[in-house]
Order: sequence, then C-alpha cells, then structure tokens
Amino acid sequence: MNLFLPSNSPVMVTLLILPDCSMMTVASTLDAMRAANRISRQPLFQWNIQTLDGNPVFLTCGLPVAAQATFGSGSIGSANSVEATSDNVLIIIAGFETERHATRTTVATLAKNAWRYDVIGGVEAGSWLMARAGLLNGHRATTHWEDLEDFSAAFPEIDVIPDRFVIDGRYFTTGGASPTFDFMLHLIRLRKGTAFAMEVASVFIYDEAHSPSDAQPLVSLGRLTSTEPRVAAAIKIMEAHLDEPVAVKKIAKSLRISVRLLEVLFKSTLQQPPGGYYRYLRLQAARRLIIETRLSFREIAIRTGFGSLSAFSRAFKNRFGGSPRHWRKSRKN
Repeated sequence: MNLFLPSNSPVMVTLLILPDCSMMTVASTLDAMRAANRISRQPLFQWNIQTLDGNPVFLTCGLPVAAQATFGSGSIGSANSVEATSDNVLIIIAGFETERHATRTTVATLAKNAWRYDVIGGVEAGSWLMARAGLLNGHRATTHWEDLEDFSAAFPEIDVIPDRFVIDGRYFTTGGASPTFDFMLHLIRLRKGTAFAMEVASVFIYDEAHSPSDAQPLVSLGRLTSTEPRVAAAIKIMEAHLDEPVAVKKIAKSLRISVRLLEVLFKSTLQQPPGGYYRYLRLQAARRLIIETRLSFREIAIRTGFGSLSAFSRAFKNRFGGSPRHWRKSRKN
C-alpha cells in the first residue's frame, strides 16, 4: 500500500506504546483516527494496541493503557472493527526512559519485524527506537526538540532536522503531541482530501497553523507571535543561542529597535527584562538536562552558556533553591 495517496481502504495501525509516554501523544494519534472513522461512518482506520510484554503500560500521568497483544507476537487482530489482512502501519509511541524500557531484545525484535509493515513511524521518543534498530540510517528524521542535539550526536548517519514531523520513504517521525496531531491530519488530508481533514480538525476546535517544516520551538510562543512579534522574534534568537548567549544589544540591533524599547516590551509582556528572561531560558534548559540526562554538570554548564561550573552552580541554586547535584539526587529518589 501507499499510505500517503488518496484511498478509501482501511488502514490497519499497530500502536506500540511504551511506559512513561504522554497521554497527549497517545490521544493525538488515537483520537484523530477515531474522529475520522466517526465522520466518515466507515472504518478508515483500525488499530491494535500492543506493549512490549502484553501487560498494561502506565503513562506519565499515572493512567494505565491496556494492551491487546504483545509486540512481535504475530497477532494483528483489531478490537475495534473489521478483519485486517496485513499490518499496514506501525506507530511507536515513547516518551521518557526509553533506554531503560526498550532493551536490546526489544530493538532486535523491532528490526526483525520491520518487514511486516508498509510504513513505520516514531512518535516523540519513538524515533530513538527506530534509530537503534537501524531503520533510519540514511534517512531524514526528527524527535522532540529537547533531544535533537543528543539524537543527532548519537546517530550521525541520520539527517536530523528540527521539523515538526518528517516523512522520508516508508518512515515518519514526529516531535511531540501537537506535531503528531498535525501529522495525523496531514495523513487524513492526503487520503481523504482537505475538506474532510478540516472536519476532523474541527471536532477538536483545532486551527492548523503549522506546516510540517516549521521548526519545533523551545518555547511555545502562542499568541505572543501576533500580539508582540518583536518579543517573539527576540525569544527565537535567544533559544537558538543558549550555548553562546547573544548580547541584548545585539538582539535589539537585529530587530532594528533600541535596547530601551526591547526592555520596555519584555517588561510589559513577560514582566521581566530581556536579560533576565534569557537567563531563565538557559536555566530551565539546564534543569531539564540535570533531571533527564546523565550529562556531567560541566557539560550542562557549557550547553547552557555558562563560563564556569561555579557560575552555573551559583545561578542554578539562586533560581531553583538547590544545587544541580541536589536536583539530580532528588529526581533519582
């Protein structure tokens, strides 16, 4: 089958859901298909939920998701509609702790069973599993913006790009919950037309304002882009230079406004000066790296633009009330 061509044929989707993924990423995948079926009054999509061991998985919010089969068991039956004759699409949904949840055996099982699927997709950290199985070698791919740098370093044979979602041959990858919903609407549009995709989006009162190639932002700017585009533009410059901070004077110059005006705009919209907000961005990024990675504190300091480990530790403690070591230790507990 060609998943991305107009068709009324039902698509059989195997959803491999790993523990510690977001409910929103699961819903962005499932509910788009459910709404398409409801509007069309026919089974455009059929799905089968699988887990690594066949047991329920717990999402980051603590809610369990029941499995209909164990991944790699050979079961392709669907609990929600007509019989399926083959596995068309595999979508891997993963979030945190993928290295712990997806063992070498899991990766080997994925590589062994990849031939069964016409199309394979990775939602958020699902791209990491695909990469470890060697499926994305020589292909373009993306993952959640928080992990783009590490993903690129870990898999130099993959052309990593910061797009919201990427389709390359029989593989697709998405950057998170909202980009996944964008992808599902894109898929529905290609198969059933623009008008039908608009109906599906309207069920969720969702305005499609992004294209696939839009870069994933470090900060979701929302209304700020239209209410104060100069502040939004300044934040985009900041987030693109966390490791080597740009002087506020240089940011103002690039926006063709005075430093004084930039300060007024930041204080009126974000209640803090541009320099303070810039430091906030860098420290927020540092806290995520401390909690979610095993990088050394010195490496984290470098990645977030601090000239020395002592300066980083001091700024971090002033901001969050505890040292980097304290935060990492408390996360493990």
